Amino acid sequence: MAVTLRTYLNNKLKEKGITAAQAKKNAGKYKSIAAAKKAGSLYYTNKDGKVMAAVYAEDLKKAPVRPKKKPSDPRAKRPKQPKGAPPLRERDPVETKKLLPGSSKTIDDVLNQPRGRGDGSKETIKRQTDPKSPSRLKGKKAMDKITRNQWENMSKSERRALGLPATRVAAMASKLRDAKFKDGKSF
Repeated sequence: MAVTLRTYLNNKLKEKGITAAQAKKNAGKYKSIAAAKKAGSLYYTNKDGKVMAAVYAEDLKKAPVRPKKKPSDPRAKRPKQPKGAPPLRERDPVETKKLLPGSSKTIDDVLNQPRGRGDGSKETIKRQTDPKSPSRLKGKKAMDKITRNQWENMSKSERRALGLPATRVAAMASKLRDAKFKDGKSF
């Protein structure tokens, strides 16, 4: 696989750990590509005195040169710690018995407290039995009193005032899509 000249040079510079300016300083010592390559330099000076890259076409056709990875900071590779998890190392333990600032609760109390508004079962039962609940079918009473033909002759604002869907498309997306009018027809 061929590599661009820029990629090849950048990889070589990373491998040596120097900048392009530092590598070009030594270019004056070498007058040919072969001499520069033999000395390990990346640049040479041609007949006109111009600094050039000491690279053959065959070098670019070879597999790309990967720079050796330098050992990184071990702290950077530490896994992310989820909230409330025990500490990753012994030298940085979290005091869970401390009181939270401005509160009478400890960190343990907060982490072990159930989320939301209770367990949810009581609230669900209330919603199912409460006729004023917003989850009830709002326009069901109106549908029992009118026919489908009457609904079609109403304006959108009249339909909305009765709690009915304004259009047939809205009716298909609402909870009333399976409900029937007084005459037994649906949307």
